[in-house]
Amino acid sequence: MNTLIYQKYLEEYIKESIANSDGSNADIATQLWAKKISGIFVRHKEEKNRALDDARKAFDEHRHWPLEIVLSHVGVDPKKIIKK
Repeated sequence: MNTLIYQKYLEEYIKESIANSDGSNADIATQLWAKKISGIFVRHKEEKNRALDDARKAFDEHRHWPLEIVLSHVGVDPKKIIKK
């Protein structure tokens, strides 16, 4: 597994889920669970699946944590994701 590609997809999935949610961890988790990776010819399938699974797990298990802490927990820089 290529960790650089994994990190890219992890940030992409979280950023997209935050943009489509109301900002709460519960709704971000719902958005992540709605995302599907399917098909035989998907590039970087292992990295995509792992990134999506890790993001789902973090937001499911830590719904009571502040968003910045959850992002740091999964290894994503909150400053890159959250635009204030």
